[in-house]
Amino acid sequence: MKKTIQFPQRRIFPLKGNLVGHSVFPLEEFKALVKYERARSDRNGSIFSIAVFNLDNDSRIDPYNMVFLVSQFSRSIDCMGVGEEGQIAVLLPDTVRQGATIFGEKLLGELDRMDRDSVHFNVYSYPENWLFSEKSPPSSGIGNEPKKNSPTDKIELLFIDRIPTWKRVLDITGASLILLMASPIFLVLSCYIKVVSPGPIFFKQTRIGYKGVPFDFWKFRTMKCENNQRFHGDHAKSFILDGDIPMEKLDDRDPRIFFGGRVIRKSCLDELPQLWNVLKGEMSLVGPRPCIPYEAEEYLRWHTHRFDVLPGLSGLWQVSGKNKLTFKQMVRLDIAYCKNITLLGDLAIILRTPLAIMKMIFEAFAKKILAAIARPDQAIERKEKYASRSTALNDSSLLASKSGSIANRSFPQ
Repeated sequence: MKKTIQFPQRRIFPLKGNLVGHSVFPLEEFKALVKYERARSDRNGSIFSIAVFNLDNDSRIDPYNMVFLVSQFSRSIDCMGVGEEGQIAVLLPDTVRQGATIFGEKLLGELDRMDRDSVHFNVYSYPENWLFSEKSPPSSGIGNEPKKNSPTDKIELLFIDRIPTWKRVLDITGASLILLMASPIFLVLSCYIKVVSPGPIFFKQTRIGYKGVPFDFWKFRTMKCENNQRFHGDHAKSFILDGDIPMEKLDDRDPRIFFGGRVIRKSCLDELPQLWNVLKGEMSLVGPRPCIPYEAEEYLRWHTHRFDVLPGLSGLWQVSGKNKLTFKQMVRLDIAYCKNITLLGDLAIILRTPLAIMKMIFEAFAKKILAAIARPDQAIERKEKYASRSTALNDSSLLASKSGSIANRSFPQ
């Protein structure tokens, strides 16, 4: 058990003596400072660290004395606050992991051996721990966090908000009802896929979820087995690196899709198995769409703010234009959603999703009709183009033959 430090819920807890300028921020304000530092770090590419000190319940150290000691080693730009579980946390801007570790070790070196054993010290470095370390998977129950959080998972909660309980309740209730109502569709699609294309009914793929944790993502299979994934990887890389081109899908010209697969994909029926991911707690009904690992490798640091919430079946991007939007527009919409999660907002997106799907189907159908109408004109245009090209080739051949005959002609000396 750790000793919880209870500070007055004021903005500043002043320290007496020669430590003017140092203060302890309550949890919510300290979290706001960490979020601001994260945004600044993503903007200029800097690194920051968070040092956290936990006191055992049987520790002889008074929390106020511990705060006083931490202040002696803190710089004027460092911020001290209360952690998620009442720990003493120190935000260290422009500090790498090694520097934060030295800071903690020097501080512990000032304590007696007996007191030192009752203090637990952890360091979290951003973006090292955020992007390049293993994370705990999300919980599958009503709760929104894993049952056994690592120290780094707990520190991350200083800049990532907990998933609201109402959201998990909505996910379980909504996913269960949709699964029950969509069971006939599951049966029909399963039979169709089995008849049309040899292979498994479902398609499993690794995606990146909440806090950057990989998970198994499920869909109805709409492509032939053993296809080339690089086909999509190159396409995804192009719109991520450019950032300002519409994120159009390859469905219309993708040779990997079997007969009828385009209809299933356009109507979003292939996404129904992800309701199982929702029930497991790996996804939500509403949230950013989960990306593939090779897409995440191309992300800039600010793009990874999409991982601050559970990925979703639908989301703000899907009902705001989806593939008509650019990658940057998608990321900005996802981040805006992450910062403003509300029950009414989620319900509004859920209600708008069927309309968005119907609109997408109508536009695809209209595009097909217009293409069919324009096809004869295109054929005539291709014929004229071919005829003009043939004429040009014939003329060039004739000219070449004349040139050759002139070149081969002998003249009197």
